[in-house]
Amino acid sequence: MSRRCLLRPPSRVILALAAALGLVATGWGSDLADLGPVPQGGLRVVLVRHAQALSNLSPRPDLSPPELDHVTALGREQARAVGQALASLEIDELLSSPAQRAIETTEIVGKALGLEGRVERGVRPLELGRARDGSPLSWQTRQTAWEAGRDPRPPAGESLVDLGERVRDVVQTARGTHAGGTVVLVAHSEVIGAFIGLVQEAPPPDRLDVHVANGSLSVVDADAYGGLTVRFLDHRPDGP
Repeated sequence: MSRRCLLRPPSRVILALAAALGLVATGWGSDLADLGPVPQGGLRVVLVRHAQALSNLSPRPDLSPPELDHVTALGREQARAVGQALASLEIDELLSSPAQRAIETTEIVGKALGLEGRVERGVRPLELGRARDGSPLSWQTRQTAWEAGRDPRPPAGESLVDLGERVRDVVQTARGTHAGGTVVLVAHSEVIGAFIGLVQEAPPPDRLDVHVANGSLSVVDADAYGGLTVRFLDHRPDGP
């Protein structure tokens, strides 16, 4: 399963909201140095989408899901670029989704930072859930519901609201441990989109309109009172 390998472009609503919030320019040419200091008593969260994996290729290789869950040669270059971009920051902790493509990305980033990553299940991919007959739901089935303007919570699964809230819980826990510091979360497109959408208070079905490329960085600041602000969106340090 690609887990949203190809996202829709950002909606006009998302782009307008980003501009209104004064986000650092997205895409190429942004500079992490523009962010300024971490809020006093708060936390800076750098959200990294895992580097390109075999599951992101089109056409996708004829391999099993576990075989597809590894980064490509380009993905390794993307991960090295992320590490270089983050080397100018003082990182307190490096956390990774349990998916293998995220772990491999984290290992490469960690080498550049001199840090060992830790698996954090709170940033794992969306739990797709099951249909009424007990069969596993596909990404395509879930996407159909979102495109219809619905954000259901299927049995044994999660809504996008649920997903954003569990990432928020990870952030608030980290703020208690690393107040005044910076943590890096290596996660997935839908995980980052759901969290960014929660912060921006976007309608739940629109939260995957927040596009983040493989190997991109987005930044959210949490203040001392738990307030959240998106500061940086979809910066790609490896260039075009």
